[in-house]
Amino acid sequence: MNWTYFLFWLAGGYGIYYFVVVLSDLARSKRQGVASGHPHELTFSEQVTPVQPATQEIQPTKSTNKNEVLGSGGVPITDLFRLAKQEAIIYTRGVSF
Repeated sequence: MNWTYFLFWLAGGYGIYYFVVVLSDLARSKRQGVASGHPHELTFSEQVTPVQPATQEIQPTKSTNKNEVLGSGGVPITDLFRLAKQEAIIYTRGVSF
């Protein structure tokens, strides 16, 4: 048996399986009637009103520690190589380009 026949048999098996699952699901849904008109409707007992939080401006703190990390966001690739040459960042693998 080569790969083509194997993949055809595999696809056929999955097709038959899902066909049987869909048919059984359709047969089960016809037997079970839903009492209310909306079976998947969510209801909540308490009344909740959304409130928008007040925004606060973040004040930068003055730090005396020179080794403090100022940010962990992304940097452009050219700055990444510059920081690696200055040994300002720690990298664990070589970069291939």
